[in-house]
Amino acid sequence: MLKRSLLGSAVLLASSYATATPFMPMDARGLAMGNTGVASAKLAHAPAYNPSLLSQAESSDDFALLFPQIGVNVADEAELFDTADYLDEEVIPEFDSLFDDSASDSLPTAIDNLNAAADQLQSDLGGPNQAASNQALKNEIANTQDAVSRLNSSVNELDSSLQTISGNPVRGRLGLAAGLAVPNDVLAFAISARVDGNASARTLYSDSDSTLLTSYAPAASGYLDAAKALTDAVDENNPGAATIAYNDLDNYKSDDIELGDDTTQIFQGGELSDSASDPALNSRVQVVAIGIAEVGLSLSREFVIADKPVAIGITPKLQQVATYHYVGQVDEEDNAPDVELEDSERTSNHINLDIGTSFYVDPQERLRVGIVIQDLISKDFEYAEVAVDGDADGEVAAGGKVSLKPKLRAGVAYTRDWYNLAADLDLTENEALAFEDPTQYLSVGGEVDLAGWAQLRAGLRTNLAGESNVVSLGAGVSPFGVHFDLAAMMDISDPEKELGLALETGFYF
Repeated sequence: MLKRSLLGSAVLLASSYATATPFMPMDARGLAMGNTGVASAKLAHAPAYNPSLLSQAESSDDFALLFPQIGVNVADEAELFDTADYLDEEVIPEFDSLFDDSASDSLPTAIDNLNAAADQLQSDLGGPNQAASNQALKNEIANTQDAVSRLNSSVNELDSSLQTISGNPVRGRLGLAAGLAVPNDVLAFAISARVDGNASARTLYSDSDSTLLTSYAPAASGYLDAAKALTDAVDENNPGAATIAYNDLDNYKSDDIELGDDTTQIFQGGELSDSASDPALNSRVQVVAIGIAEVGLSLSREFVIADKPVAIGITPKLQQVATYHYVGQVDEEDNAPDVELEDSERTSNHINLDIGTSFYVDPQERLRVGIVIQDLISKDFEYAEVAVDGDADGEVAAGGKVSLKPKLRAGVAYTRDWYNLAADLDLTENEALAFEDPTQYLSVGGEVDLAGWAQLRAGLRTNLAGESNVVSLGAGVSPFGVHFDLAAMMDISDPEKELGLALETGFYF
């Protein structure tokens, strides 16, 4: 009756709205330090955070190669997955079992048995078997009451769980990157490439489905009342009332249920209606995704401004942006066409620009400040209107747009021989990709360097525009200039709310 799915319920059609992407590079070092890097990134990571840092590399660096870099992040801040698992494993199977015609304790079986007992009693009215038939009907009423009680409990749990997860977003991100950086007093440069995929999904349990599901128990109770009226009339030895009660039961029709433009009933002619036995649910699930593949050339140089060396860097980059959109029914029609996420792909090319600056506050060059603007050239990218997967009527979901907008971030870093401290702050609030909270990250982190051979890192990132607080840990080993780095992040209150992992290999010579 209900199809089990990962998300458990679904979503209304999408309306057109603008969305965006967060500032969150996926390098292992920065992620381990709370996603800091605007003033603290190393040479190979400078293009991802602040291209001006290329001019302030360590004097021992001749070049740096980063390959490969892999990062993944999944956020389920409203704990949708836990509720969905509970629905899939317990609530929905229990609900479905109540409508299994082959089960002896299912609601359709109980109703069939009750109707058969009522027919037998009608045949035996006034005869020697009347009492036995009346008792048999009472037994079937009790059995049906048990099934209705189970139905009522199951529907309440199902409806409550679906209401809880309705609208809750899940987001995921996958990042792949590589780069080559060469410091130089005249003009430092780096070539970088990355592929960044962001996806956001949500569910919305429709009002019409909630109305339908919560109508079963009241309708079944009315049916049982009609059956009890028949046994009461027999107990009162009133054949006329018994005949009327039997006809009322045989023709029992529950109240009309308004489901948008349609009207249906749970019971018709004393039996479950076809629409109640196998309802056409219209709840849906929606996914919006964007993939960005880009190649950038970062250039940086130090200038003397007000007697202070100030590094300025730019990264012009060529981007190919692909958008995706999927809307599907949870209760799919067997004769409906299959629609896949990749069917909605739309691609376009874009030229963009990052600009950053950084400088040391103190003459000892220990305290550095940086500021960067990423994706300076804003552009909207449409995602397509799509056919609703599983809808036999060919319904179409509206599209929308994803925006690449400028992201402004400032950072500060304090560096000594054996440790580094850093803090970053988004100076602008970045809109969500689709359904989740917007982001404005405040990040702090630190690194301990053990004689240049191993590094231990930790950090904290909080979303000032939401409620997430994420702690991160990481480690690296760097024998003979070869770096292996690993980082993990998780939500402080519950690791299942957000998890992330990044690993990379780098070469510094």
